[in-house]
Amino acid sequence: MSLIKKVEIMRLRYEKLMSSFVFKEPTRRIQDNYMLIDQEIKQLQNLIKIKYEKEKTKYSEVVAKLDAYSPLKTIARGYTITKKDGKIIKTQKELKKGDKLQITFIDGEKSAIVE
Repeated sequence: MSLIKKVEIMRLRYEKLMSSFVFKEPTRRIQDNYMLIDQEIKQLQNLIKIKYEKEKTKYSEVVAKLDAYSPLKTIARGYTITKKDGKIIKTQKELKKGDKLQITFIDGEKSAIVE
């Protein structure tokens, strides 16, 4: 009797295993994992896109600031850049009679001599 019981228990285990998810749909788990991977890829792509847009905005802001501080912008507003020996003159105290200057305008340069 004990052997018959063991065989019956083994048969029930076998049937239970054969009816399990893994044996009924062996590719299902693989498909589920593919779906998870696809979701992760999409999430990563979205994160990369968001980061790219953020960095692009930062870059545009930096370029705008640099452009605003550009000496060429100052010249375009009607100012000039005056140099003596290649150095920008900031005050009249840096000049004396007879100094040769280079004056940069929006459309070119001219030389001048201090009187």
